[in-house]
Amino acid sequence: MSTAAARRRVLRGVVFDMDGTLTVPNLDFREMYRRCGVEGKSDILAEMQAMTPARKEEVGAIIEEMEEEGRRTLELMPGAVHIGEWLKAQRIPAAIVTRNTKRTVDHLQTALWQTQGLPSFEPAISRDDPYPPKPAPGALQAIASAWGCAPEDLAMVGDSPANDIVFGKAAGATTALLDTGRRFAEGGLDEGADITVANLIDLPRQLWHTFDIPGPLGTHAPLLKFDTPSPSTPAHEAAAAGDASVALKGGDLDARDAFGQTPLHWAANGGHTAAVVELISAGADVNAKGYIGATAVCRAARNGDVEVLRALLAAPKISCIDTPNDKMQSPLHFAAFKKNRAAVRCLLAYGASTMVLDRKGRTPAEDTSDEDIRADILRARAEGAEVFAEARGGGGGCAVL
Repeated sequence: MSTAAARRRVLRGVVFDMDGTLTVPNLDFREMYRRCGVEGKSDILAEMQAMTPARKEEVGAIIEEMEEEGRRTLELMPGAVHIGEWLKAQRIPAAIVTRNTKRTVDHLQTALWQTQGLPSFEPAISRDDPYPPKPAPGALQAIASAWGCAPEDLAMVGDSPANDIVFGKAAGATTALLDTGRRFAEGGLDEGADITVANLIDLPRQLWHTFDIPGPLGTHAPLLKFDTPSPSTPAHEAAAAGDASVALKGGDLDARDAFGQTPLHWAANGGHTAAVVELISAGADVNAKGYIGATAVCRAARNGDVEVLRALLAAPKISCIDTPNDKMQSPLHFAAFKKNRAAVRCLLAYGASTMVLDRKGRTPAEDTSDEDIRADILRARAEGAEVFAEARGGGGGCAVL
């Protein structure tokens, strides 16, 4: 291990700004300041503290009216859910420090975050809490205390150099600037951000290179070698050879062998499209996880078997197009890493996420050495899956599903 790597701190938590970082900016601050009669370069919350009670109430009502409209149209920033899933898989807690109200933070938590199966941000500190607003470091110091770590073991992520980056540095945290252009409205400086990313989805990869990531999938996870599985029952052996009849006659289409595989896993792994179609049509679980947590879609993507992929992805109950194995490798990661361009295009045509992350925080675009595949993935991210509609194709028995 290099000396630099040995000195890296362990990442104990990530603290996010909200508006413009986790959520798409949807408040017209220029209009808010105009209606409130406050200079655009002033801190409106600080200005309110100097107002008379009547004026403060009037301005507060304007802000609440505009923030209520903002809650109705609130949406997550692209990549936010994928980062949440990555942090969850790595067992790294996340918190929020925002100048928004508790009502807005609660709406984010219940309407947009928890509905994705993600744990709540905890703590979630708003302007209603008894801490001085950013960039005063008190809120970040309180989070470090709540998590039982030093502020130096945290990453502070935000889009405002003047508020978020200065805030993080004042507490001693590593700072990450989401550079969406806001800094130019603040004078153009990045305030010495330790990490700068143009898109939120690029953050996990930078965290991986900056910190030691703890946990079983983290920086020091052992490189495990797994036995090569082989079918261990007559039904599974037959499916691996392309014969679905034994499994169909046995009644339990999702029976597991010694390696946790179903007949569908073996048929897909063997490239037997007709057997795959038979099993799915009879009710086999297309989303079942098998050996090392891999689905049949993972196996077909890894093998570059486009006809089997089409048969699986056309199944009525398919929901595992982005489901990773136990090592956080998704079907699109497999296809991209193995340079199976036709499989990549097929997955993209069926709507595979280009932002799914592996354990090192890489999207499939960063997990391939094939420049054409990387271009395909980035094009799909920019333009949508419909640009690869021809890759859905036909054949492979898809029409019967």
